[in-house]
Amino acid sequence: MSAKRVLGSLAKFIVLAALVVSAVSWYHSRHMPKGQAPELLAPDINGRIISLQKMVEKGPVLIYFWATWCGYCRVVSPAVSELSTEHQVITVALQSGTPEEVASYQQKNNLNLRTINDPAGALSASWGLQVTPTIAIVDTEGNVSTVTSGMTSRLGLKTRLWLAN
Repeated sequence: MSAKRVLGSLAKFIVLAALVVSAVSWYHSRHMPKGQAPELLAPDINGRIISLQKMVEKGPVLIYFWATWCGYCRVVSPAVSELSTEHQVITVALQSGTPEEVASYQQKNNLNLRTINDPAGALSASWGLQVTPTIAIVDTEGNVSTVTSGMTSRLGLKTRLWLAN
């Protein structure tokens, strides 16, 4: 087989894979809010109040829905934690135990994240969450600009935040 045919087949595969991944991500995030982001005002696991509405006044906000039991989250969480040093990030720990258990998990995994504990999943459900990890970017107008479910990269997240600015 010639190199040209191999490259052509590889390009077709990459395009097909990107389409499948995009379709699955869209399907998982179809119930997430569009337009104005829902009110998000809650204490984090350290008892400090988080207000999404106040945060968007300073720039875009990344909201990361995750769980300690989520395999994909183990890969995505470090990238989100790293981004939190440069960008505004709120995380919501879905059905992951007590605030102390979530804090212990974060400390053990070197995750420096402001986290709202959602032990029963009520907050996540109010956002239409279907799967973890899910990431919503809220722009400076308070609108949900993008929603991504599943695996994503730090570069992909930075790009989405940049576009939301």
